[in-house]
Amino acid sequence: MLSARQRALGAIKVGDIIYGLSGGGNGKLLLVYQADETSFRARHVTSQSWAEFGRDGKSRPIPTGGTCTIVSTAALPPEEYDVAIGLDHKMRTAKEYPDAVLTKAEIQLILHHDEFFMAHLLPDE
Repeated sequence: MLSARQRALGAIKVGDIIYGLSGGGNGKLLLVYQADETSFRARHVTSQSWAEFGRDGKSRPIPTGGTCTIVSTAALPPEEYDVAIGLDHKMRTAKEYPDAVLTKAEIQLILHHDEFFMAHLLPDE
């Protein structure tokens, strides 16, 4: 029988916004853009760096170095989810100033998403 943690990590799908911690303890707001039954890829919404994860929530070696572990798969409230998707698009397509100027909603998301996800952590094994 699968644990609640295994079920949550196994249910991650394309389009999900999830939260991970780097090896150094920094929070990462991640958008899942590819997923299959054994792994998924997600990109950091603000920096656009990406990582591949096993269904155990641990990253494979990251091209830029370091590691990341998924600690929350909680669904953001719809308004915040929409802001995160818009921010990802903005950061992916911005070419020059003022393309990447942040809105108030984006600033609030960046400042406070850690609180939301840390209050909704995956259960321990």
